[in-house]
Amino acid sequence: MKSGLTSWVCKVAVCLTLITAACTQAPVRIIDEPPYAFNASPVENSIFSQYAPIFIPQRYEKRYNRIGEAKARYTSDDTGEEIYIDPTTPVFYVQQQPFETEAGERYLNLIYRIHFEEVPYSLSPFHLTAGKNGGLFIITTINENNQPVLITTVHTCGCYLAILPTSYLPPQAYPEHWSDEQEVFGERLPGVLRFPAVFDFRYRPGVFLRDGTHRVMNVEVIDASTLASSYRVVAAELRPMEALKQLPLPDNNATSFYHNTGRHQGYVKNAVKPLELLLMSWWTFDLHIGSDKELGNKNETGSVFYTSLKPWNRNASDMWNFPHFLSFWGWKL
Repeated sequence: MKSGLTSWVCKVAVCLTLITAACTQAPVRIIDEPPYAFNASPVENSIFSQYAPIFIPQRYEKRYNRIGEAKARYTSDDTGEEIYIDPTTPVFYVQQQPFETEAGERYLNLIYRIHFEEVPYSLSPFHLTAGKNGGLFIITTINENNQPVLITTVHTCGCYLAILPTSYLPPQAYPEHWSDEQEVFGERLPGVLRFPAVFDFRYRPGVFLRDGTHRVMNVEVIDASTLASSYRVVAAELRPMEALKQLPLPDNNATSFYHNTGRHQGYVKNAVKPLELLLMSWWTFDLHIGSDKELGNKNETGSVFYTSLKPWNRNASDMWNFPHFLSFWGWKL
């Protein structure tokens, strides 16, 4: 019995060591000079382009660090479909989500979804999230005065959540004991994003992405009108989120980015993360751990977009039910 307990403790220790290594990151440093920045296409003129985040990858020259377009094709042996990300065409997939808090305050979420070809396998640094088709959500929450009050970042598997208040959010809405800096599994992010006293659409969140893992390693308020003076700008197309459910196939048919039925329903096709499955599934009680998924009503998608690893918090931390999600994480909107 004692031997079995010792063995179990050793296994947990090894897993935690690997996970800690994966989450301990080097300081923010952009390799490219001048750096590249993905920005919403200037031909767009919508609420999504007005508030669109700007993405700055750490190493643009690596294909896997480039935001891409979700595509579908048949496998070379014609045995089925293959979903993949084409890094030659950057796309921001977008949707709106209005919500109302218990206090009667009304807000609007602008949801931006981006995807990458892969997180490459690596031992040093260790990439726990290695696998294909991974992505990231940036959610801008605006109030009735059209001011962004929260910027939420989370990977499309529900991991590495960060909620960043802006200077337009009253301090009484913050969680208890909030500080000027927050640590998210090894990444240090600002506690507050400082916007001008009078909101101006020129100022938008700049999201700095780490090489390989695409972790959010910093967020800054950037003047988009002067972006070209400091960055090499890459224009990204804005497409509705529903476009992910109608990806064209070569024979004029279409398929979904997600599994529509079965035990994988709601999860992105070809997005299994083997290392997370091996090291984390047994203690999180989730064989889909690390797999990217659809964000939506769990009764329609078939999967819960949970943001807490504790199994008993699955429904309470579901990001689609945004007022309850915020309350769960201590926010008082």
